[in-house]
Amino acid sequence: MTPEELIQKQLDAYNTCDIDGFCATCAKDILVRDGDGKVICKGVKEVRERYGPLFKDNPHQMAIIEQRLSGGIYVVDEEVVTGRADGVQRRALILYKVVNDLCTEMTIVKK
Repeated sequence: MTPEELIQKQLDAYNTCDIDGFCATCAKDILVRDGDGKVICKGVKEVRERYGPLFKDNPHQMAIIEQRLSGGIYVVDEEVVTGRADGVQRRALILYKVVNDLCTEMTIVKK
């Protein structure tokens, strides 16, 4: 599986609020950071704890990719998230690092 294919699989799980499918794309020791480098989640257990409630509370959310770039083990998505319960649309750049068919790092830069 290419890095792009893996990230698409993760996006599909996100858009269907499938926490098991989402976590299945993550390395056990995944590191999720914000744009300032602050750690948001360390490890797939923390990803499940953070994204599980997000999915439950926002069953109609949808991340729409406006642009995707990839090179080697990296994928960058420019996305818009709609359908959240609060009605607020969110925009972000997300940098993914994929190693051995798993996402090992995500950096989320809010726009």
